[in-house]
Amino acid sequence: MQINPQELAEGIRSGDRRALAKGITLVESTRADHREAAARLLELIMPYTGNSIRLGISGVPGVGKSTFIESFGNHVISQGHRLAVLAVDPTSALSGGSILGDKTRMETLARHPDAYIRPSPAGQTLGGVTRRTRETLLLCEAAGFDVIIVETVGVGQSETAVAQMTDMFLLLLLPGGGDELQGIKRGIMELADLILVNKADGDQQSAANRTVADYRMAVHFLHPRSRHWQVQVEPLSALQGDGVQKIWQTVEE
Repeated sequence: MQINPQELAEGIRSGDRRALAKGITLVESTRADHREAAARLLELIMPYTGNSIRLGISGVPGVGKSTFIESFGNHVISQGHRLAVLAVDPTSALSGGSILGDKTRMETLARHPDAYIRPSPAGQTLGGVTRRTRETLLLCEAAGFDVIIVETVGVGQSETAVAQMTDMFLLLLLPGGGDELQGIKRGIMELADLILVNKADGDQQSAANRTVADYRMAVHFLHPRSRHWQVQVEPLSALQGDGVQKIWQTVEE
C-alpha cells in the first residue's frame, strides 16, 4: 500500500489516533521505502514540535513505574493537559519478542480520551529507549500532546539517552535501595533531576523515609546536570497517590 506522508501529517495534526499510530509504525520501520516516507513525514510535522514538557522515567523492574505513571498521568490530565506515554518494553535476547503489556498496567489512563499510550520494543538498542523514540516523541507533539513521558526499561548506566532527549529525568527507587555510597556510584544518579522513593506507605513508610534521607545527603556529592537546579529527593506512594501533586508542581518549576 502506498504511504502518503502529506495525508498522514494532516491526520496527525488533526488528532487522528489511527494516523498517529500509523506514523509511529512508519518511523519505527526499517524498510528502505518506509525510511524515505518517514523522513518526509518528520519534515512536514517539524514546525509543530517542541511545545511539550518531556519527562523521562527510569527505575529497576518492580519499582512501580507503571503505577506511578497511571497516578501521575491522571493528575496531569486533570490539570488540563494532554498526555502521551512512550513505554519501552525489554526485548527477549532469545526470541526477539516483547510483551508490550504496559497498557494493561495503566488501565484508567489507557481509556482516557486525553491520554495516548504507545508501547514499543527496545530491540537491541541500549540507552533504555527504542531506536526511534526521539522521532515518536516529535509525532506525539505534532498531535497536540503537551506532556510526554518516556518510560525506560530497567535501569543502568547505558540508559542515559532518555535524559538527553527530555526536559526532566525522574529516577524511581525502592525503600532501602542502598546507602549513600551506592547512590553515588551509579552513573544514572548523576542524570536524575528528581529522585523519587516509591512505596512510601504502610510497613515500608519508615524505610522509605530513611532512604530519602540517605539520598538527600548523597546528592550533595554529585554534579548536577544544571547549575540552575538542585536535585530533589522526595517520598512517593504511587499506589495511594501521595506526593503526586507535589511532583507535578516540581516539574512545572
